[in-house]
Amino acid sequence: MGVRRPTRNTQPVHLRLRRRFRRLPRTSPHPSALLVGSFALLIVVGSGLLLLPASAQEGRSDLLTALFTATSAVCVTGLVVVDTGGHWSPFGQAVILVLMQLGGLGFVVGVMMLRFFSHGRLSLRHRLVMQQTGTATRLGGQAGLVRRAVLLALAAETIGALLLWLRFALRYGVGYGLWLAVFHSVSAFTNGSFDLFGEYRSLSSFRADPVVLLTVAGLIITGGLSLLVAADMHHARRWRRMTLDSKLVLIGTSVLLLAGTVVVMVSERQNRASIADLPARVQLLNAFFHSAAARTAGFTTWNFGESDDRTLFFLLGLMFVGGAPGSMAGGIKITTSAVLLAAVWSTLRGRCETTLLGRRLVMHQVQQALAVAFLAMALVANIALAISLIEGGSLRAPFLHLLFEVTSAFGTVGLSTGVTPELSAPSKLLLALTMFVGRLGPVTIAVALTARQREARFRPPSEPVRIG
Repeated sequence: MGVRRPTRNTQPVHLRLRRRFRRLPRTSPHPSALLVGSFALLIVVGSGLLLLPASAQEGRSDLLTALFTATSAVCVTGLVVVDTGGHWSPFGQAVILVLMQLGGLGFVVGVMMLRFFSHGRLSLRHRLVMQQTGTATRLGGQAGLVRRAVLLALAAETIGALLLWLRFALRYGVGYGLWLAVFHSVSAFTNGSFDLFGEYRSLSSFRADPVVLLTVAGLIITGGLSLLVAADMHHARRWRRMTLDSKLVLIGTSVLLLAGTVVVMVSERQNRASIADLPARVQLLNAFFHSAAARTAGFTTWNFGESDDRTLFFLLGLMFVGGAPGSMAGGIKITTSAVLLAAVWSTLRGRCETTLLGRRLVMHQVQQALAVAFLAMALVANIALAISLIEGGSLRAPFLHLLFEVTSAFGTVGLSTGVTPELSAPSKLLLALTMFVGRLGPVTIAVALTARQREARFRPPSEPVRIG
């Protein structure tokens, strides 16, 4: 009996490999993981570009400076460890401009826009990402939302650049004034708050210029409202027809702007380092400007390290709240804060259900808002404590200034009391991580909580506990 030889597979190698890999289970990344990975990739690419010798005016920058700056630009925060106008070359400034634009519009939205124009349609995975970032509330029609988002951003930035150019051209010349106008228009609308005026001066040279301050404030407010609110205002036409989400954003924005203006005006009116020596109308202009900037952008007209402690304490709250979901702004968002306040008010009135503006809120959304706010507070407090312990006695600033800096990083605001450039490398890395988590954390937390929601198979017995 002869030995049986194995039959030889005559199929080509690529066909055999294709058949084998087809049997492997295919796993698709979660949309929230795709969102986080996209921003991380953009930060890595931006850091690499800023490490090039052409990006710095005096040779090559170190890795920590490039990484921190790229993270701040992509997360549209504006905290810096070096002066943007003095350290980075025109090429490096252009890189920061592009990073702010992509980070502000949302890198994922930018990818989907390119996919739409190249292939004519969006995949279901990318539509889910748009829904989770707050850019859309339903799965259909995202391609139109992408186009409208880009057009709105370009229109607002173009109008802002033209208005700023009218002022900058008189002081810096036509050519350089145009570059400054474009850069700061994008920086304001995306809430990136980088400036090119040097020596950490921000807009202090224009503290009495209503055209510059009101233009920048208008861009900041517009960038913090979100596309959905703008679309709802356009289609509804009337207040009664608008969604509850849009009403909360508009009411919250108005209330916070008014409250911030009053508090800054009252607390800083006797501070000679800020607005005490200015005329009353200029004081009011600066108070309104910082009320608009404090929730989402870090432009200033004076050295915030010399601000009144009451101003810093109140602005901590504004930075923590932030702007609208799906907008350029950070923070826990206006709608989250409104849901929490409504829950507290309903509890004080003895109501079992939470109502807001004549509408009943779903209980799981109240729980999500509570989870987002609690985790955000825990993050800010622990990062501030960790940096304080790392720096020890070398940190000459008071703890309120450090807490202000960390809250500014989490809210992707960029207001600074001057603490960030003095921090050590580990503390700067913690601050960069805070910016990244602050930009994407509330979104991913809300997505994770929504994904984990399921009906309970049984209900355990209830038992009261003592409260208060």
